[in-house]
Amino acid sequence: MGIYNQEALDHYSNVIDKLISQGITPVITLHHFTHPVWFDKLGAFEREENIKYLVLFSKKVFSEYSNKVKYWCTINEPAVVATQGYFTGMFPPGKKNIKLTCIVLKNLLEAHVQIYNQIKKMKNGSESHIGIVKNINHFDPWRRYHILDWMLALFSNYVFNKCSINFFKKGEFKVQIPGIVWVSHRNKSACNANDYFGLNYYSHNHVKFNLFNKEFFELKFHSDDTMTDMPYTIYGEGIYRAIKQVSVLSLPIIITENGVADKSDKIRSEYINKYLYATMKSIQDGYNVIGYFYWSLMDNFEWAFGYDMKFGLYAVDFKNQRRELRQGSKTFVDIINKK
Repeated sequence: MGIYNQEALDHYSNVIDKLISQGITPVITLHHFTHPVWFDKLGAFEREENIKYLVLFSKKVFSEYSNKVKYWCTINEPAVVATQGYFTGMFPPGKKNIKLTCIVLKNLLEAHVQIYNQIKKMKNGSESHIGIVKNINHFDPWRRYHILDWMLALFSNYVFNKCSINFFKKGEFKVQIPGIVWVSHRNKSACNANDYFGLNYYSHNHVKFNLFNKEFFELKFHSDDTMTDMPYTIYGEGIYRAIKQVSVLSLPIIITENGVADKSDKIRSEYINKYLYATMKSIQDGYNVIGYFYWSLMDNFEWAFGYDMKFGLYAVDFKNQRRELRQGSKTFVDIINKK
């Protein structure tokens, strides 16, 4: 605690220098799912008093690189951290508790505000662009005639999407269900705690309520859906829906993640065409999208899915690090070259 690995700091400094030398603008994310074991033993983001450690870390990293880096993401996908770690149990610590889910989400959002306010006061802070990164995943009712499916969809959308947006719009976080969860938090400075909004978007889910099953809901897919290798579909129009939804914050929007896991490389071109078309249409309709990042440049370690998911524009042979541009990725190259 309080000790930093200078070798690691120097490594990323060299990476930043290399990017700049190649004409690439570096963007840093301060928290992307992982944190030290000692932090986890303190209760991580289950405890509000632990936020101060992430703030200190963020200030240290900012002081190291802010003379070279002007775009900063504070926390990547706080709702994913909360739901996967504390609702589905897919991520560490593997708990399933709706109250803890909401507490962790609230603390992550509050952590963003504190990080933003602190580093804005630092040298180079006022010239830096700082924002949170939010994954929008829409939940739609499987049976449009079924009131319980609608209620489940509305609740899921509220917890995963709307309560975070409300926090930055109104300075209030609320998830209140009598007898189940009652979490409320206010911080009016949240309304002015983003210079831009980082939007991650991949797909949506249809949800079906199961009254008599142990798991009270399930995710459903239509037979004519085009599935990705991840458990969701190609749904290009969804990125337009997401852009429209977050535009209520009146902030510039950067698409910080959008891409497809496609080991066979059969649908990558279709995915890129549909999502970029929807993004272009949103810009034409007046939404303030100022940037786009494809996820990802190369095949990556995809958390609970390991190395099985092939998101990369470049295929990577992890035995020898050989990298090769996928055929489906050439659609992305062609679109860029048409600019």
